[in-house]
Amino acid sequence: FAEEKPMIALVGARKCTRYGEQVAHQLAHELSLSGYTIVSGLAFGIDSVSHKGALNTGGATIAILAGGVDDISIAPQTHLPLARNIIRNGALVSEYLPGSQATERTFPARNRIVAGMCLGTVVIEAEERSGALITARLALDYNREVFAVPGSLFSPLSVGTNSLIRSGAKIVTSIQDILEEFPLPEKKISPNQTQTLDAEHQYTDTERKILSTLSCA
Repeated sequence: FAEEKPMIALVGARKCTRYGEQVAHQLAHELSLSGYTIVSGLAFGIDSVSHKGALNTGGATIAILAGGVDDISIAPQTHLPLARNIIRNGALVSEYLPGSQATERTFPARNRIVAGMCLGTVVIEAEERSGALITARLALDYNREVFAVPGSLFSPLSVGTNSLIRSGAKIVTSIQDILEEFPLPEKKISPNQTQTLDAEHQYTDTERKILSTLSCA
């Protein structure tokens, strides 16, 4: 990336609801606009929606894969176009060699990378037994923040997230709940701003001599 950006993981159910899709897209969209890199796993559901939410803003997103980064190893194969779009403004990351196929073992294993490389993990929808909850537990092990989006009491996809909240995860009802923990990145001073600051600075004689010498070099 042209500049280093803080990373936030958005994870959740593969068979998510329309509500989950809306939440994932909005959070990814707003976090991306705010200067964060969105990290997820390229899977169906919440993962892919999160990547797309970031890409739609022109923001950066990273996909952590459970197989190789080559075209044939991308899983699911229907997300190959999405993977190629991610490469244009982000990265595909894997600990596996090209040609390695994703397995039931490698999917949970890659979750530790998602959790470890991010400041925090946001779980949007998750059943009682979910890979997203594995990511959340790993994030806690790595002393990272865990966030969860509340859901309907009548939805099986809310059991995991509501349980996380009950156990102490920070509830997310808007992007502000995340930004309270991770304030917006400081804006870098542009060259024009630097020139303005330089003009306002009162240089000593020694500083002027140094600047004059550097200008002539």
